[in-house]
Amino acid sequence: MSFDEFDDEFDEDLEEPTEKTPSSDIKSKTPVIKGPGGGKKLSLFFTSTIGPGEKKQKLIVDDANNVGAIKETVGNIFGLDPSDFHLSSGGVTMDETNPLSEYNVEDGDEVLLIPASTAGK
Repeated sequence: MSFDEFDDEFDEDLEEPTEKTPSSDIKSKTPVIKGPGGGKKLSLFFTSTIGPGEKKQKLIVDDANNVGAIKETVGNIFGLDPSDFHLSSGGVTMDETNPLSEYNVEDGDEVLLIPASTAGK
């Protein structure tokens, strides 16, 4: 066996795995938050007061996203319809059409999910 034959065989072995593992088979389990993006990334704690027991989930969100888009993602995580709750931080109920950045939330803050029937604007 010559040196050239060894190189040819080695190159063929390297190419095979890339053909058998297309990247389209990989699916992300991270929820997609729709919106303009480009803001600050904040790590927030979303606490649901809806239903039995308090549930808390930590999420990293872009503060340039609209509150409505964040509500959709949070609703999916907690198994709630976004129309059934409002997001509230610092005693202020957030408007769905506003970006999160308008509510002065800081990294590590808690955001409450409150039932729509008890939320005051």
